Amino acid sequence: MTDDARTIRGRATAVLNAGQALRAASTTERAVWLADAAAALNRHAGQAGPTLSEATGLSAPMVDWASRTTLDTIREDTLLALARTASRESEPPSAPIAMMAVVLAGNVFTASVRGILVPLLLGVPVLVKASSKELAFPAMLKDALRRSNANLGASVDIVAFPGGDVECETALVERAAAVSVYGSDETVAAMASRVGHGSIIPHGHGVSVAYCGAEALGGKQRSDTIANLALDICAYDQRGCLSPQLVFIEAATERSARDFAAGLAEEGLEPMNRTLPRGPLPASIGAEQAQWRGVAEVEGTLIRGTSYGLAIRSAQAIRWSPGYRNVTIVPVRTIDGAFDAIEPIGASLKCVGTDPASISNVSARLAESRPLQAYACALGSMQTPAVDAPADGFPIWHGLLRPSKTARGVTAKRR
Repeated sequence: MTDDARTIRGRATAVLNAGQALRAASTTERAVWLADAAAALNRHAGQAGPTLSEATGLSAPMVDWASRTTLDTIREDTLLALARTASRESEPPSAPIAMMAVVLAGNVFTASVRGILVPLLLGVPVLVKASSKELAFPAMLKDALRRSNANLGASVDIVAFPGGDVECETALVERAAAVSVYGSDETVAAMASRVGHGSIIPHGHGVSVAYCGAEALGGKQRSDTIANLALDICAYDQRGCLSPQLVFIEAATERSARDFAAGLAEEGLEPMNRTLPRGPLPASIGAEQAQWRGVAEVEGTLIRGTSYGLAIRSAQAIRWSPGYRNVTIVPVRTIDGAFDAIEPIGASLKCVGTDPASISNVSARLAESRPLQAYACALGSMQTPAVDAPADGFPIWHGLLRPSKTARGVTAKRR
């Protein structure tokens, strides 16, 4: 499916015009409609597993897990709590923008859920450019919204066209008050340079890491740490920006690091591959994986499985992996050593998954760090963020609300 500029402009106009009816509904009504749509889509996605598996390149069990865990976060209570927080923290009093354009990436198919539903909750209609790699799930989401409520459904539409088509990109954004762009830094920069839009909300290149304190590596906590970390590594085949690429462990010796890595492989990643099998490995990723693993064997230690690779390397010799369940275990003496290696990642760091005993310390370190904008979360939940989780250092509603006319008038009088 490819749309031309005329079609895109027509859909943009229709979505923009639907905004008045969307905003006329109460926040509670919108939350109920969205929760109903998410529940319906959850049922439908389970039935459409083979179709989504083919479209996404993920295994059918992984598609089922991903859609279920994402859509389960879209409930009336969580949506209303988000709306209340957005209203309270948006000072002065704010009103929803007229329309948002969203450019989706194709690596994590459920990213469209928060990208589309949060604007609709706050009364912002949405025109979506779907990734050419994955059209099925956004189309299913749109259909679920239209079945839930006619006004809600009219406030969202989807277009598709090749990236780099300046005429189509201009048609996509010219009536939008804000443009949310998911993808690589190159994609975000190219979109900004081509359309010259001053309200781009960038969601560019990102990586995440995990940190396991000494307490999490032994005793009763060890099995939970391994199970949760294995899930975070395997979720979406480690293709998303919330997937851990590096796992820092507080290990006193290299031998203890190797022992933990062996346990993670045998007790975590091997069983997880039976529950949530890895999808087919693309040829291009296969070549990158072979190179990454080869270097890991030469420069450190590599534990190789049928669907994963664990490299054990020092913090001074970190190499980013191609994803697809290839991860680096980095032994450190203290949390200070971990953050010495983490801070140079800067704004590209999205999330730090950590064990229960370490989460308060990790959160405090992130809050104190000037170059980092990431948030901390519990191991096992890195790829299932709450609906109100921050995005790229900002609240999830960033850019959706602007000072209302009344607030602007009060500000002008004060001046």
